[in-house]
Amino acid sequence: MFKADIAAVSRHTAQVQGVWVRPDRRGLGIATGAMAAVVDYALRLAPSVSLYVNDFNRPARRLYERLGMRQVGTLSTVLF
Repeated sequence: MFKADIAAVSRHTAQVQGVWVRPDRRGLGIATGAMAAVVDYALRLAPSVSLYVNDFNRPARRLYERLGMRQVGTLSTVLF
């Protein structure tokens, strides 16, 4: 029902990616506890946790804010 990967770990941060909740289970609060557990585990590996999230993904952004995460930058992709 929930998936997240800790993709890279350095002495500075652990990067979470691939966060996903099964579509028919979204909005039920599953990600809150599951993502909190992922962040807790990642903080045992590195002193901070980072991730990228699309600006239009409001539900995910609200979740990350509830977990104490904050935006520290903006990334843009340029396609040729």
